[in-house]
Amino acid sequence: MEPSVMVLGLLLALQVLLLAGCGGGGDAGTENRLETPSMLLPSTQPEAATGTVKWNPGHYLGFAADVEDSEFHAGLDEIQDVPVVKGAVLRVFWRQLEPQKDVYDFSRIDRYLEQAAAHKKRFGLLLTTKNFRAGVAAPDYLRTPWFDGGVFLVAKFKGMIGDNITLWDNNTYYRLVKLIKVLAARYDGNPWFEMLIINETAFGQPVIPMPEAQRAGFYDNLMRVDAAARQAFPRTVVIQYVNFPYTYTPAVTQNLLDKGVGIGGPDVFLDDRDHDTRVYPLIEQARGRVPVGMQVEADCYYARSLGGPWDPPPARELYDLARNRLHSNYILWQRVLKTTYRPWEKVLAMFRSPDFPANASGGLETACPASYARCMGQQL
Repeated sequence: MEPSVMVLGLLLALQVLLLAGCGGGGDAGTENRLETPSMLLPSTQPEAATGTVKWNPGHYLGFAADVEDSEFHAGLDEIQDVPVVKGAVLRVFWRQLEPQKDVYDFSRIDRYLEQAAAHKKRFGLLLTTKNFRAGVAAPDYLRTPWFDGGVFLVAKFKGMIGDNITLWDNNTYYRLVKLIKVLAARYDGNPWFEMLIINETAFGQPVIPMPEAQRAGFYDNLMRVDAAARQAFPRTVVIQYVNFPYTYTPAVTQNLLDKGVGIGGPDVFLDDRDHDTRVYPLIEQARGRVPVGMQVEADCYYARSLGGPWDPPPARELYDLARNRLHSNYILWQRVLKTTYRPWEKVLAMFRSPDFPANASGGLETACPASYARCMGQQL
């Protein structure tokens, strides 16, 4: 449903007040208000020099951030006897992990990681700092002038209003990197913790136009976040989802290749011009160099293009694109059962079909990326 003019007007007024109180980003990154790098945890762990990375390519089951315990357990039961599905990935919002500044809550991660390991399945996180529902992704403490407002409102083509973080601000950058390093200190050494994924590069359409310098600063700091995550997780696969905007994504991609960070995308669309010409060619560069991980989101099950009409593609065609063109090491399939089409059931049927590749990775590429000194698959 399209938001009413009145609601949109209120949102615009709210962001104007927020930006006014923050000086419109003019003091972002000045020395008198920075949280300095010395406040962060050590960035390199002693074992990093070994160069050995946990490496279990294959198919993974994706869960939403609001998944209930019963749903998560049901999903693990569904893949228990499907060896090509190596594990599960949980989307988490920054807000869920750090409800208050320096107060972390990893209880759901611990619980689901333990359940996955009990099923002999791997576990990963999709760390999300942007959402198309405002107030969902970022912790409340960011919403101050210290972090240049912490968030900015973004619109989606379907009329939804959400927000993204002010990553151009160095204080916001430092807080995100600190979260990643706290996660690494807890999980990098766990043999069942397979991967950390950082959400899409897409900036979103700001409700209030912003200077190009802020956009450039956003992507400069995103590249620093990616490098810091790889350093913090030396034994774990780290993937950055790359899609838009093309003004910045080639530089982001090159940084990933240089730093040994994996690349992937939040969508697998069979007939989307922008993805076909602007996104997928970037991902194709990564074959054999860094990990490649693609995600099949709900929209991909229902349409062949972004925002396209109802035209559900066969699961096998989605698989073929992610494997044959994009050379995926990992494919993350969202567990979607909300419509009568019930796409996850069709994906499961594909996995169980007699003509589906029966090797350990379900037909996906398994060679250790050149950026890793050594890959180690975990023994069950």
